[in-house]
Amino acid sequence: MGAILEKLVVPMPDIRTLAGAEARIIISLRLAIIAHKTGQDCRERLDDRLGSRKATTRLLLIVETVGFAWPEAFKIGCPCTPKTTPDEILFLNMIRYVVAGNKPAYDGLLCEMIDDSARERIWFDIQNFTAFYMKS
Repeated sequence: MGAILEKLVVPMPDIRTLAGAEARIIISLRLAIIAHKTGQDCRERLDDRLGSRKATTRLLLIVETVGFAWPEAFKIGCPCTPKTTPDEILFLNMIRYVVAGNKPAYDGLLCEMIDDSARERIWFDIQNFTAFYMKS
C-alpha cells in the first residue's frame, strides 16, 4: 500500500526550476504574506522584485482577496527554501490561466474551493497585477 501511495504523491517543483518571472512571483508572494502576518511594510522589497510600485500594490491586493476567499490558510514555503507548496503552484497556475485568457480552465481550477464572485474578483486582480508586472 505504501508504494501505491508514493506513486500518487506528485513532487512540487523546485523554485529554481521555474521561469525567473514565476520564481519572483513565488518569492514575492511569500514575502507579502509573511509581512502581512507580522505587520511589516514590505513594499520597497517587493518593488525591487516585481519592478514597480504598481505591480507591488496589485500583488498585495491579490493576497488580501485570496486571504478572504480561500477556505483554509494559504500555505507558503519558508522564504529560504527552494521547495514550493501546492498552494503556491496553484497560485502560479491561476496566473498562467489569466495571462492566457483561459477563463474556463481558471474557473475549473477553483470552482470547488471558492464561489463565483470571489473567483471573478481574483481573476480581475490578477489581470491588473500581470498588466504591470509584465511591463517590467
